[in-house]
Amino acid sequence: MRNFVRNTAEKWHFAMEKVMPDSFIFAVLLTFIVFILALTVVKASPVKIVESWYRGFWAYLAFSMQMVVLLIFGYSLAISRVGVKVIDSITGIAKTPAQAVAVVAAVAAILGAINWGLGLIGGIFLCLGAARRVKGIHWPLLVASAYIGAMSTITWSISITEPLLLNSPGWGWSPDIIPTIEKEIGRKLTPMGFDQTIYAKASLFGLILTPILAVLTCYLMHPTPERSRPISSEALEKLAAESQFKLEKPKEMALADRLNWSRTLWILICIMAFTYMVLWFREKSFVQLDLNMYNFIFIGIAMLLHENLARFVESVKMASKAAFGIIMQFPFYAGIFGIMAYTGLLKVIAGWFVAISTPFLYPLVTQISSGIINMFIPSSGGIWMVQGPIMILAANKLGVAFNRVVMAFTAGEVLTNTIQPFWALPLLGATGTEMRNIMGYCLLATLYMFVLVALIYLFLPM
Repeated sequence: MRNFVRNTAEKWHFAMEKVMPDSFIFAVLLTFIVFILALTVVKASPVKIVESWYRGFWAYLAFSMQMVVLLIFGYSLAISRVGVKVIDSITGIAKTPAQAVAVVAAVAAILGAINWGLGLIGGIFLCLGAARRVKGIHWPLLVASAYIGAMSTITWSISITEPLLLNSPGWGWSPDIIPTIEKEIGRKLTPMGFDQTIYAKASLFGLILTPILAVLTCYLMHPTPERSRPISSEALEKLAAESQFKLEKPKEMALADRLNWSRTLWILICIMAFTYMVLWFREKSFVQLDLNMYNFIFIGIAMLLHENLARFVESVKMASKAAFGIIMQFPFYAGIFGIMAYTGLLKVIAGWFVAISTPFLYPLVTQISSGIINMFIPSSGGIWMVQGPIMILAANKLGVAFNRVVMAFTAGEVLTNTIQPFWALPLLGATGTEMRNIMGYCLLATLYMFVLVALIYLFLPM
C-alpha cells in the first residue's frame, strides 16, 4: 500500500513540475479557454465576450474584500505571540519526516475547520517549525501537506461561504432572481442553519473521515531518504526571518507614539468590539453566523491577542503581503466568471450535468460540476451566485433535499481548490514554493478525498 501511494505520488509530482505554469499564467490561460468555449458553445460574438469579461471583472469587489479581510485577520491572529507559540510548538510532536508531514496536515486541518485563512496561514509556520525540528523532510511534500490538510476540512468550516450565505435571507442571491426561485420551488428562501448544512449527520462524518484520509495519504506519500529534497538551512533561515514578526516599543515616546501604543485606546476598542459580539449573539445563535459577523469576530480576537494597537496594525501590514495574489488575481477570475455568466455559458454547462442526472446521482453530479467550474472560478461565492440557483431548481424538480445538494456543491468546489493555484498563493509565497512543486501530491490527495466525500453525500443520511 505504502509503495503504491509513494510511487504514484512521485510520478505525478515529477510530471506536474514540468507542465504546471505560474498561478497568474494559469488564470490567463483559463481566460482564453473560456473565451473559446463561449465562442463555440453558445456562439457569443468576440465583442460580447470581451464586454462580459469586463463586466465580470468588477462584479465581486465586495465579496473579494470579504475574502481578503478573512485571510488578513486570520494571518494577523496566527502571527500573534500566542498564535506563533502554539502553532510552532505543535511541530515538536513529530520525530520522523513522515510523521512530520502527517502532523502538519492534521494541525492544518484543525485550523482550516476553524477558519480557512487561518488554515492556510498557520500552514506556513507549521512548515517552518517542522523543517527546523525534523531533518530530512521532503520540502515540497511538507508544503503540500499543509495545503492538503487545510483543504480537507474547509468544506465543513464555519468560515466557508455557502453555509454562511445560506444563513441569510435569499441565500446570498441577487434580489431580482429571488422571487423567481421562490415561486418555482414553492417556498421562501429563509435562512438555513448550520445544523442542516455543516453540522448535518453526513457532514459530521465528512468532517471526521476526510482529514483522517488526508493525513494518512500525506504520511504514505513521503519518499525514501535518497529521494527526499530537504530545504537547505540557508533557505530555511531566510524564510524564517521573513516570517518573523517583531515590533519594539520606542524608548523615547512622542505624542504620536503614546497614541500608537496606548493601552487605553486598545482596551476601549476591544471592549466596543466584544460588546457588539455579545449583543449579536443575544439575538442569534451560533448556527446563524454569517460572513460579516464571522470576519468581525476574527478582527476582535486578533486585536485582543496583539496586546496593543501598534502591534495589531503592524501585523495587518505584514499579513497584507500574503493577500497580494488574491487582490491581483481575483479580478481576473471574476472576469472568467463574467464570460461564463453573462454569455450564458455557465447555464449551458450546468444544464449538461442536470440533463444526465437522476435523483440518486444528483449530489455526485453536483459535486463534479462545481469542482470543474471551480477550476475556472475559484470563488465559493462567485460559483454559488450563478450556478447555485440552477442547482437548486434542478434539485427541486428531482426531489432531492436542498441541504444535501448544497453540501455536495460545496465539497466539489472546496476539494478541487487543492489543485487550484489561487488559494495556495499565500502559502506558496511565504514558503518560496511554486504550485508545480506540490501539484503532484495535491492531485493524488484530491482524488482520494473527492471519492470519499462523494460516497458520503450519496449514501449517508443528512
